[in-house]
Formats: sequence, C-alpha cells, structure tokens
Amino acid sequence: MKRLEWARRRAAEAVGHSLSLLLLCLLTLATPSAGTAQEGCEFGPEGNDVLRQVTLTGGDAIFYVTRPHLVCEDGIQIWADSAVAFTSSDMAHLIGSVRYEDPARTLRAAEARYFSEVGRLQAEGELRVEDRDEGSVIEHGSLVYFRETSFRREESMTVTARQNEPRPTATVVDAGSSAERDTELVAPDFPSLEPSTEDDTRRVYVVTGDEILSRGGGYLRSIGSVELVSDSILAFSDTLEYEEAENRLVLRGSARVDAPDYDLRGASIELLTPEPAHREIRASRNAVLTGEDLELTAERIFLFARQDRLERLVALPPVKEDTVSSGPPEGDSIDSGPGRPRAVSDDLEITADSLEILAPGETLERLFAAGRARSVSTARDSLTTEQLPEVARTDWLEGDTIVVTFVPDTTSEVDGERRTRVDRIIASVSARSLYRLTPSDASAEAGVDPPAVHYVVGDRITIVMRDDEVERMEVEGQTVGVHLEPLPRDPDPEP
Repeated sequence: MKRLEWARRRAAEAVGHSLSLLLLCLLTLATPSAGTAQEGCEFGPEGNDVLRQVTLTGGDAIFYVTRPHLVCEDGIQIWADSAVAFTSSDMAHLIGSVRYEDPARTLRAAEARYFSEVGRLQAEGELRVEDRDEGSVIEHGSLVYFRETSFRREESMTVTARQNEPRPTATVVDAGSSAERDTELVAPDFPSLEPSTEDDTRRVYVVTGDEILSRGGGYLRSIGSVELVSDSILAFSDTLEYEEAENRLVLRGSARVDAPDYDLRGASIELLTPEPAHREIRASRNAVLTGEDLELTAERIFLFARQDRLERLVALPPVKEDTVSSGPPEGDSIDSGPGRPRAVSDDLEITADSLEILAPGETLERLFAAGRARSVSTARDSLTTEQLPEVARTDWLEGDTIVVTFVPDTTSEVDGERRTRVDRIIASVSARSLYRLTPSDASAEAGVDPPAVHYVVGDRITIVMRDDEVERMEVEGQTVGVHLEPLPRDPDPEP
C-alpha cells in the first residue's frame, strides 16, 4: 500500500504542476504560437487549432484553446478537446478526452480543473490514474486533490463515487515489508514455523468503496461497503484504513475475509505482509473462523499463511489480565467462560485460555490448548441417558495443557480431498478424564440403560483413538481412578 500512496501523490503533484504551466501559457499568450516555450512548456506540433481571448470589464480575461496539446519538461504531454483559462480565479479547465502522460504515469478523465491559487486539482468522468512503473491504478469516480502549500501542511486526495458509474477502485502492486512478527502471538512452548526464503511475486491489492481518501502520504481510507481483493482472498467491511507508519491495513465494521478454504469474521480484521511469501490476518472482537474441518471462535484470532495457504492459527481471549489463568482445574468441570477460545472439529470441542493450531498446507495436524484446557467428545452420545448427571453426559479430558494430534482419514474423502481424524489426545499437569463405556451387562441397551463410567486423575493422560473410538488410555504419574458399572437390569420387575 505504500506504493499506492507514493504513486497517487506523485501523479497528482505532477498533473497539478503541468496544469499550472498550462494556465500560465494560456494567460500569457494572446495568439497561438506553436513551439514557443513558456516556463518549461510549449504548444505541441499537433492541435492548438484556435486560441481566443475575451477581455472582461475590469481587465480580467478568459482564454479558449481548441484541441490543446502541450509538451513540457521531462517528457510530459497534455491533450484535451478544449481548454479554458480564467484570470479572475486562476483556474484552467480541460474539457473532453483529457490525457496527461509522463514517462512514469498517466491520467485520463472526461474533464479536469486546476485552481493554482489554492492548489486544488479536480478530475472526473472515465477517471484513470496509472503509475506505469509500479502498476498502481485508480479508476472511476470524481477526484479532488489538494497539494501541500505554504498554508496547507499536507496533501490529500479524495475520490468519490459518481451516480450511474462504477465505484472508485484503487489497485496497487506491493512487494511487502520485512517488519518483525508480534512476539505475543508465539507461546513459549509452542512450535513455530520457519520463515520462507523464497523470492515470491509481488502482491496485488484492489480496494473498492464509495469513497477513497489519502492524506499526508501515509494514510489511506475507504468507506462505504468496502471490498478488498488480494490474491486468493476477498474481504468486506464498512471501512478500510491503512497507516504507513505502522504498516497496518485494517477492516472495521462487519469485517469478513473469504478465502478458498476458510471464512473469517470479526468486528475488525487486520492484514499484514511481513514478508512477500507470508501473510498475517488478525481478527478481533467476536472473531469466528469457519473451515472445512474446523470452527474456531475467540475474541482474537490470528492467521499465518504462506503462499496464501493457511499454515497456523492462534486464538486468544480478550486483553484483560483477569481473563487468563493457569493451574489445576477447580470444581467438577472447567467453565468455558466468556470470550475463551473454542475449537470444534467434527465430534470434538476444545476450550482453553489460548489455542494454537498447526495446519501446514491447510491440512489439520496439531492443536495446542494452554491454560485450563478442556476437550469434550460427543462421538459416543448414543450412550447418554437421562439417569446420568450432567458431568457424565459427555466424554471429556481436562488439564493445564492439551495437545491433539490429527492424521489423514484414509476412509473418507470430500471433493477429492481426504479429511482428517483425531489420532491421540494428551492432557498434562493435573490431568483428569471421564469417558463412558458400554456396560458389562450384556442385556443392557445403549441409550436406555446407563453406561459404565470410567474416571481417572494423573499427571499426564494419553488417549489413543481409532475410528473415533477410544482404543486405549495411558496414565502417568500418581494415579487415582474409579470405574462404575450400572446396576444390572431386573429381569422380572414388579408390576
């Protein structure tokens, strides 16, 4: 986006300067004089058919030129169907097929006005400003540019939508930034991905909105049903803001990012490009990520992608010290609490103070849950009966930390791609688990008669899964456990 600001500013300044020279030419020439130099500009060999002067009462004058063609310093040329200059307002008006060109950029519009005294450039109608070196383009709408002057500390440019025309669109090619990653996003014991050293092609950003504003060369804002297209993602919001000093592009208000394999929503979403091959996306306030194998909700969700393929996710609670705690679970069960991260994959639900998910190549591989972590499985809900207390109506595992490992599911495919399944779940530090089993009573009926319940506490609990069922459990450290079997069904109940 830095390149967009630079290109827009240079183009507007150069066009304003050239129109100022055009105004000077018109105001100082009484008759056409092709080839006569005037402050770095001269009339070109084509056009300039008629130059007419009208003197008004009081000495002010109006100059008219038919098919003006100016050739200026540094290869600058200007064309239009006609031009008018007013001495009273120091204004030059180009009308019809306006075209400005220099070796690096072009501007086209149906008409343009330049007020030299106040440093204001206006252009509209079939608007297109292009930086040919960098590929940045602004199209459509009405442009108003205020250049920096002795009475204006910074320049600004506003492009607004015109009725019955396409909305303003800014396109920029950006090579990215080498800014360092936010260390908050990497938990001390969590594995991190190594940065890529590949020399990748530059990204293209396309911003469309009802209005696009740039100010001071370092700030860009688009408002009104904003759409952002960048490589393989499509984003929407009420407003978009870019701040060069902080290298931030932020979507605010009903923000949404749609990618081929996930959908991300939040009150605000921030996009960063720390390296050309990498992208970081940060969603805040009621963030929700929906993918093929996963739904993730949290107050803050951070995505890390390489080559526009999702590699890693981090979910965090609100920024409040009292919302995050660690240590052994208290009470019968860990409360999920407001704003705590929550991940759901098929029949598995995990909550914790923070979550990190590794998905290299957009394939779910591992999930790390830290701080009062809780894993709940609903795969065996067919065993649930009304006689069970609430704490025993699901299979669950708790501890300070939970790690879930996924492997490709060789038995199922979706649209030609294999899904993943849970391979094992490991809970560490004050771990405890409860899961239900088919009772040993052969006459018991699942879903009607209560199941057997197995409860165990240990320093570390490992559950190995096979075909969505518990294959075995391994408990390490000091162990306490209990196995409960329901009472056998009375074969001859009393009437």
